[in-house]
Amino acid sequence: MKTVEIDVTAIRSASELHRLLKQKLNFPSHYGENWDAFWDLITDPEDAGLPDEIIWIGFSALQRKQPKEAEHLLVCLDDYHQEMELQPCMSTFLENTD
Repeated sequence: MKTVEIDVTAIRSASELHRLLKQKLNFPSHYGENWDAFWDLITDPEDAGLPDEIIWIGFSALQRKQPKEAEHLLVCLDDYHQEMELQPCMSTFLENTD
């Protein structure tokens, strides 16, 4: 089982979030760093998709600082779970306790 931790506590912009997603999810260099490109990559059968589990650290901080981006991410994850042919990915939301 592949688990990836993504700490979004310090994210202050959409571009920072997409760069972090690109790094943590091992997206290719051609990743367009927007929500359409995110969706295309995670649902493309030629790409790896999402890991078995993503542990989101500090998601409530992202929701406070970048509510629109947090909402886009949640919608993508929800839509991903509706796609029956895709590998399941569990999301766990933890708060940063540092």
